Amino acid sequence: MAEREDATRPEQAESAAEVFPPELQPVVERLRSYFPDVPLRMRADGWLEATIDRSLSPRFFETLKEARGLEFDYLSDLTAVDFEEKGFQVVYHLLSLGPRADRVQRKLAVKIQVPRDDPRTASVVHVWPTANFHEREVYDLMGVVFEGHPDLRRILLREDWVGHPLRKDYVDWRPPRPRVVSRTSAGR
Repeated sequence: MAEREDATRPEQAESAAEVFPPELQPVVERLRSYFPDVPLRMRADGWLEATIDRSLSPRFFETLKEARGLEFDYLSDLTAVDFEEKGFQVVYHLLSLGPRADRVQRKLAVKIQVPRDDPRTASVVHVWPTANFHEREVYDLMGVVFEGHPDLRRILLREDWVGHPLRKDYVDWRPPRPRVVSRTSAGR
């Protein structure tokens, strides 16, 4: 009976959470050799996840792209989540697509917590040029500023738009517009 109780102790649950698939073990070891304090976890959907402090960016991202054994050469998505009083979380989805003998697709999600009263983090456009439009979209809709971005301006909304509509505290002060029902959908 005591053995079962020991198996549920927090230390053992924590070590059990650090089991990574064999094909990702070299990536985990390499990441830990560069950034030993960055927590890593395996998500149920097959993505390796790292949570970093914004002060590590862009050095962390440059290492992810350039370091032998990591080579995360493709930024597939960059977005943000509004957690209200906890601030924003900027999320990067990275893939390693280059030619490798193992042919295993490596997927890494990187999260950065950004305070609501200072919503800024470093741009990664110089690391992955595709970040240009992703960062502009997050700036436009959430108001997160990407320092060092070459052309940080609205991309989806008009330049004179006030506020950032995907923030949970956003208030649309425009007068309501009447609903227009088209003839094709009225008969259905």
